[in-house]
Amino acid sequence: MFSKKIHLNPILYIPFVLVLTWTPWLLAVSTGRGIENFAVKVLLLGGLLVPALVALVFILLSEEAEYHWDYWRRVFDPTLISRSSFRVMLLLPPAVTVAAILLSFLLGESMTQLRLVPQIRAHIPSILIFIFYTFFIGPFPEELGWRGYWLDKLKLRMSGLQASLLIAAVWALWHVPLFMVKGYPLQARAENPLLLAFYFLDLFPKSVIFTYLFFKNQRSTLAAILFHFMINFTGQLFELAPLTEGLVTALYLLAAIFLAVRHKEIYK
Repeated sequence: MFSKKIHLNPILYIPFVLVLTWTPWLLAVSTGRGIENFAVKVLLLGGLLVPALVALVFILLSEEAEYHWDYWRRVFDPTLISRSSFRVMLLLPPAVTVAAILLSFLLGESMTQLRLVPQIRAHIPSILIFIFYTFFIGPFPEELGWRGYWLDKLKLRMSGLQASLLIAAVWALWHVPLFMVKGYPLQARAENPLLLAFYFLDLFPKSVIFTYLFFKNQRSTLAAILFHFMINFTGQLFELAPLTEGLVTALYLLAAIFLAVRHKEIYK
């Protein structure tokens, strides 16, 4: 099956991912129901899986067996990742968040932002379920597509910086319907223009950092998955003031600029 491979321009990934994701997500919005509804949950999950599914279909249609093997090796092989990169992946998101909270305190915000959100404090025994959910609903299927396939292919046609910014822009568009789903965490941000702006701006420096981790570790998709997980996990632990959210974005921007200057070979 599919013995004759076809050439697929990686730019085609954009319409396929957006249309196939937005279709179930906009259907979920059209029901008028919230995320507690089973049908809405199924539609949201369907959209979340699209970046990975489109990537796998593209690989099946256009790549030989050797690429298939390499693709899955990069997803599951931790030996591709250096110790220093593990530290960056696991420590940068909480370090940025805590630093932003401390800086916001100097600017008049409350230190109570360091307290874990009530949902976490009230259900500490279920933290493993929370970790499992945070890992597999988001980072794992997304990074199979965004970095594992798409960044890998875009880098053959453009600079690492251009690829990073293109992915960030599409990644931002991809999230748009989620702001309209009742009860979804992103809906609350839609009511605050500053939080909304910081959310979308945040994706650009993060995408630059993803590119660094991906190529610095032999095109490791696992590195991207773990970094994405830590971003999401840390983001759900604290309730941050809008000023603090802005400081988080600024700190990620500084980190991205540092990496782009320090590792110019990756972004050429």
